[in-house]
Amino acid sequence: MPANPRTKRNPKDHTGNQKAILAEQHAEELAKRKDEIAMHQAQQKAGLDDPIALDDKGRTIQNVSEEVAVEGPVDIPPENVNIRIACDLEKVTIGQGTEFDFKEGQVYTVPLHVAQHLDRLGYVWQWL
Repeated sequence: MPANPRTKRNPKDHTGNQKAILAEQHAEELAKRKDEIAMHQAQQKAGLDDPIALDDKGRTIQNVSEEVAVEGPVDIPPENVNIRIACDLEKVTIGQGTEFDFKEGQVYTVPLHVAQHLDRLGYVWQWL
């Protein structure tokens, strides 16, 4: 019984034939590269949970340290809060001369008034 014409490669299809030949030759390299890409994507997703601290002027503060939790009643709201942004925002002006850039899903440590303003506009995905 002859081969089904749909499963047999067309000899005139030079591009398709070259693609199949190269895929066979580089199958091991492609599998290795696929694993590298998966690891890279996992690292990027893990980095979204690391908070990025911003000051009142929208500049990044280096070396964010974890605050020690104090038990007991708190009368004063915190100066800075952690939030996760719902969408990408570029050059958001909050206050005079302050611009912020935000990346979707990233955790940011920002002043309370900035977080409240973004929350009123619906840009805060999660308070942390």
